[in-house]
Amino acid sequence: MDIICASICYRGYADDEVAATLQYAPKIGYRAMEIHGPLIWSVDAVHVFDVEGMKQSIDKSGMRCAGLYPPGWGGSNSSDVEARAKAIAKCVDIAEKLNATHLTTSGAQRRTEFGALDRVVACVQEVLARIPTDSEIKLTLEPHHGNVLEQPTDFQQVLDAIPDERVGVCIDTGHFHTSGVDTIAAIYQFGSRIYAVHLKDHIGSVSVGIGRGELNLQQIIATLQEVNYQGDLTLELEVEDPENLPRYTEEAYFYLSGMLGLRL
Repeated sequence: MDIICASICYRGYADDEVAATLQYAPKIGYRAMEIHGPLIWSVDAVHVFDVEGMKQSIDKSGMRCAGLYPPGWGGSNSSDVEARAKAIAKCVDIAEKLNATHLTTSGAQRRTEFGALDRVVACVQEVLARIPTDSEIKLTLEPHHGNVLEQPTDFQQVLDAIPDERVGVCIDTGHFHTSGVDTIAAIYQFGSRIYAVHLKDHIGSVSVGIGRGELNLQQIIATLQEVNYQGDLTLELEVEDPENLPRYTEEAYFYLSGMLGLRL
């Protein structure tokens, strides 16, 4: 496992979180990053994304791009589902050009919206129909508290409806904790269909710096290793004191590197 620095780790600290990630993260020691910012998360933004410019910036930083955070799965109606599927399929193309391995995003609606989970399934199916059958980009579903994708039963319903193994789950330690989900049980449940991990630490529902909260991150990582998780760990910081993000991002790198036994 390696540690990926998501651009959200500089959200609220810098005007351009992606540029800040490329500037600061490699100086700490991070070798990989993910684009989670406004450059890619809306339907309109996806279609004007400067792939070549971004590739040059990433190459110049010496990092690799591991993944993208596209618009959310599903939508409010069939037209919205189609627009989002088209944008996510475009993100698959962008990911391939940036040599990334996966896309990760949550649902487009709250779980209280009637038919929202069915529209997630329809959106994923539409994306699969739009991308090459030999594409190796993994499409992962991420939990958010209160989202249509929140509980293990939500993910299981999607996976049962879509057996294509390019579709899998992102374990988000913070959102699972906030939603009262047993993260260890979820890791065992989804096993080989886990294609991404968003690693956070929390006190209750509040995101804090890694190692400052109440999550047993060592147990979570050990369980991922036990089920033979083949991916990396994406650091996400959504703290309430963004002025301290550079320090938290550096602390996390050394804390997690020691836990993983990575050479610094």
